Amino acid sequence: MLSLEAIADTALRLLDEHGIEAMTMRRLAEDLGCSQSSLYRHVRSRDELTIIVADQAIRLGMQAPPPGLDWRSEAEWLARGFRGFLLGHPSVALLLRGTERLGPNSLLGVESAVDRFIGAGLSPRHAAAAAGALATLIIGSVQFNLYLDATDPGEQQARQALYERLDPRTHPRMVRHAADIAGVGSEEEFEFGLKMLLDGIAVAVRGTADQLDG
Repeated sequence: MLSLEAIADTALRLLDEHGIEAMTMRRLAEDLGCSQSSLYRHVRSRDELTIIVADQAIRLGMQAPPPGLDWRSEAEWLARGFRGFLLGHPSVALLLRGTERLGPNSLLGVESAVDRFIGAGLSPRHAAAAAGALATLIIGSVQFNLYLDATDPGEQQARQALYERLDPRTHPRMVRHAADIAGVGSEEEFEFGLKMLLDGIAVAVRGTADQLDG
């Protein structure tokens, strides 16, 4: 008997094994052992399927953090954990573009994130913006570097050689600092971005506290 969970799990497996091109209603019906008409009784379109699959991925990727963490430590733990999940399921990252995050698990994730930042001291509007900025950083860091391995020494050497061959009149910084620039990988980019983002949120939290104290 078909269920939305079985449909989502099968679609996720297709994504992992064959990439986003394989996630069609015809292929999904074949793997589920049902007709397309039966599948359409549960899922009306590929767009709805995308929402269901993205929501299932968020359920699997967003685990509850350990108890006792402050708002920043909790945000760091969740960000690294969900990014790690997406790195293990790279095709899933291509589904997460914003409008697809409308399923029940996705909405619970938004509720939890907004609550976390309101609890830290932000206004509801700034809490929503902080939650969205953090989600954008996590998903964007995976999408931007999808299928690239910047930690591979051969890749770093190739990039360094490319930068060193640039015209120093138009790219003076890249030529001069080729080794340093080529050595920055996606993990370092993500950790730097996460620190800067949470540092900025912490400043806003302190500013709100100062206003209340004043």
